[in-house]
Amino acid sequence: MVLRSRLGIAGRVVMVTGAAGSIGSELCRQLLRYAPAKLVCVDRAETPLFYLQQANSGLGGQKVYCLADITDSARMRDILHEHDVRVIFHAAAYKHVPLMEENLEEALKNNVFGLLSLLEVAGQSGCEDFLLISSDKAVAPTSFMGCTKRIGELIVSARPSAQMRCLSVRFGNVLGSQGSVIPVFREQIRSRRPITVTHPEITRYFMTIPEAVSLVLQAFVIGGKGDILVLDMGKPIRILDMAKTLIRLSGLPLDEVKIVFTGLRPGEKMSEDLFYEFERRLTTSAEKVFRTRGPLISWPELLSRLAVLRSESRTGISSRIRATVKEIVPQYQWAPPDHVRNIPVPLLTEPQNYRRHALSQGHD
Repeated sequence: MVLRSRLGIAGRVVMVTGAAGSIGSELCRQLLRYAPAKLVCVDRAETPLFYLQQANSGLGGQKVYCLADITDSARMRDILHEHDVRVIFHAAAYKHVPLMEENLEEALKNNVFGLLSLLEVAGQSGCEDFLLISSDKAVAPTSFMGCTKRIGELIVSARPSAQMRCLSVRFGNVLGSQGSVIPVFREQIRSRRPITVTHPEITRYFMTIPEAVSLVLQAFVIGGKGDILVLDMGKPIRILDMAKTLIRLSGLPLDEVKIVFTGLRPGEKMSEDLFYEFERRLTTSAEKVFRTRGPLISWPELLSRLAVLRSESRTGISSRIRATVKEIVPQYQWAPPDHVRNIPVPLLTEPQNYRRHALSQGHD
């Protein structure tokens, strides 16, 4: 448990984006234990935000619920100024792998450019701490969603900041999150439908939501500027074993429930990793929180590549968007088609172009 005096939340205004989601709502609940001056809960989903408001009604502390899209910089600036926000836990993101394979532009708009915009506004508004929730899918990604989370890590690590401490926390799946496998399995068992598993040997890291958030708060305490911190997720679990366990817990014999293997979905891989091969894994003062060290892209180069990516995303041409992303995340396990493979991705290398783009993005 993080000591209240060490967390640095007491008496400060704290914002949680994606507050109505699985991680965001638990962040809100645990943060209220540490006596923030005010908790600002931001989400663009009206009904889930309403339910969060109802769930937190019995908890103490001043709470504000703001319907807002994090990609709307003017709206976010107004919220930050109105409530004098000093700490941001950024959990808002698109997370469903197959869906993002079909919506590349929206994945970039929300997970990459929304983050970039929010960082700019936060720095200009006097925020002091910014923590990004990342994912193990950011490591050697096969999915476009994983690429957006890796780019987010690179942005947070490379962005120069004289005042605002920025860090990211990487971890795997959480048990029972919205749209995750366990609620799907339970509903399939309840309705006596076949349980759908993508592959008999597929594995994932899992952790309970409260444990993951507790470790995120520990990471918030010990993290330095630009850090990528990784939670110890234990050993990966075979999804098939999890499905069989849920069948047993339901009281049904295994032979009465059909399990169907559907094949890997677009962007999925057999197993996830928590670290890149080139990253050094360093221990910290928190037993289950590690710090990574590895080569990163410089801020000017990253800005140039992001400018190209923004331009390519407007074209809607999937192969060009993916090729540009692979220039930023070379470990992205996607092979461009032959007609794209040899087309160079341009960079904004001229000083005037960099200055113009840097001014359009802004940083404190």
